[in-house]
Amino acid sequence: MVKRLVSITLSSLLCSAPVERIGQLLYDLGEEVSHKDTSYQDTLYKGISDVKRDAIDKFAGEWSREWPNLDVSHLETVGRIWRISEHLRRRFELWLQPHGLNWETFDVIVSLRRGGAPYRMRPTELSEACLLTSGAMTNRLDRVERAGLIVRLPAPDDRRSVLVELTPKGFALADEVIQPHFAAARQLLECLDDRQQHKLAHLLRDVLTTLEPVDDEAADDDGTTKGLTKALTATPAGPGKGRTASKPDTKGKRARRPT
Repeated sequence: MVKRLVSITLSSLLCSAPVERIGQLLYDLGEEVSHKDTSYQDTLYKGISDVKRDAIDKFAGEWSREWPNLDVSHLETVGRIWRISEHLRRRFELWLQPHGLNWETFDVIVSLRRGGAPYRMRPTELSEACLLTSGAMTNRLDRVERAGLIVRLPAPDDRRSVLVELTPKGFALADEVIQPHFAAARQLLECLDDRQQHKLAHLLRDVLTTLEPVDDEAADDDGTTKGLTKALTATPAGPGKGRTASKPDTKGKRARRPT
């Protein structure tokens, strides 16, 4: 009876449902069947070998077993964005290394190059562009200046301030690396067609504009980046709509702290 149900479900799903929906429904069905006859669980997953499952699916499944009432729906988006960003950072470091660069240095010189002549910015403007606090930006600029790629000059309108300027060496290195970097980055999205890429870009823009100020709103009247500091230190809002998490049943188990 169970085998017949699995066969019918697979046939109907594969003909009409999106891949993501197929995976979720088959996962749910597998959980239901496993309570009754575990011998059929392997059969279920053999039928979805073409559905790609990633580390986030694994983490969500582990939380589902460990803490069934915990709402982990954010992992499907926020979790994947975070994990993808870490993978991208590693890839960037690998293809920048032959040029004698790491991501931190590259981030500074391309920000200055992108700003146009005279390729000069205030440290607060660079902090906003690189999404760093002022202290972290100062440490990064120290390293890039030692490499001879930038120079810090007194600001003509404020003797207490400095301007960061790209040196000829930094300009040449930025121009050498930018096009290969952009080409390599585009290749990482070849798994998506143009329509999917545009849709993803639109959705990510909606998320990003809720997290950071835009254009001139980034700096306050005094030239500081209070908006950035607020974005980096904002406290998450309280629970909204959705399932209410209850404490996991740790009877007979060693309690784990959620991560």
